[in-house]
This record gives sequence, C-alpha cells and structure tokens, in this order.
Amino acid sequence: MERTLTLKNAGKDTLVMGTIAVSCGCTGAMVTADRIPPGGSGSVRITFNSKNFAGPVHKTVTLNSNGDSLGTTMIEFTATVIDEIGINPQSIMVPGAEVNKTTRLTLSVQNNGMTPLSLTGFRTQLKGLLLKLPQNPVPPGGTGEIAVEFTPEAPSPMLTDGVFVTTNNIRQPEVYLQVYGGVRQAKSP
Repeated sequence: MERTLTLKNAGKDTLVMGTIAVSCGCTGAMVTADRIPPGGSGSVRITFNSKNFAGPVHKTVTLNSNGDSLGTTMIEFTATVIDEIGINPQSIMVPGAEVNKTTRLTLSVQNNGMTPLSLTGFRTQLKGLLLKLPQNPVPPGGTGEIAVEFTPEAPSPMLTDGVFVTTNNIRQPEVYLQVYGGVRQAKSP
C-alpha cells in the first residue's frame, strides 16, 4: 500500500521538517522537502508492507517539525489485510501418527483473489508427507480441497516441520503450512 499526503505550510515562517518516526519496520515515510516556505506545499509518501499481516491493522507515522506548539504531527491509518489464499486449518496436525501407517486429513483452500487459483506443487523435507492438490483451478470466491497423507518411516516424539505450497498467484506465490504432531512406533497386532 502506498499513499501520498499533501503538506501545506499555513504559517508565517518556513516549516522545517525533522525526523519521521514510524510504528514498525513495515511502514515507511519520506517527505519531498525538508523546508516548506510560508504558503508552500510539500508531500509525505507513506508505504506499508502487508506481507506478514492478516486482518485489521493500525499504524502511525509521526512527523517532527518546527510547526505548532508540540512540533509533532501524528498520521494514523488502518487497513484490513486479506490473504488472497486462505487455507483452513492453517497448519497440519498429526498428533497420533504411527510408523508405516497413513494418517489422512483434508484442508480447505479459499480463493479470495480476483483470478483463478492453481496450486502448482509443494516442497517439504518431511519424509512421508504427501499433498494431493486440486486438479482444476479454484475460481475467485471458490473453494477447493487439499488431501494430506502422512506415512512416517520413523518415530518422533515431537514433530515440527513444514511444507511450502506453490501457486500461480503473483502476490502470494507460496503458502507455508506448519506441520505439528508426534510419531509413535506402531503397535504389533
């Protein structure tokens, strides 16, 4: 997201811009001029990188200057970040997996984007994890399913791994899913 705001010096002296403080590293701000004459204008360009956010967001930019009695002007903005690709649940849970037995589960894929969504592949270092991706593109506003099969080869009391699902979406070319659980030795019959 990027917005440019106009700054107007309504005072009788030159407005001298000072430091700019932002509420987090995801937000940037830059003024076009550090001095604005009386009656003159400048602008401040504000950028926000939504990559690691989802849902409602509230951020601030504080401009320091020789203006008004406080010398600071706070600009606040809000946004709602919507992932174009929603996967539910957002992680793969396999708490009761057994060696050489297949655990199956299904994930739902929601296409919140404006174009058809294709899930094109996946990569993981977790042996025995298989994802069966939708054969057909998921239409905008539509849903699809990912079938998950996990057939572990060795016991592991605590499993923390992940899988990257690749997509045709240019803004979200990969979706990361955490894998949690544990693998125990299969019981003899």
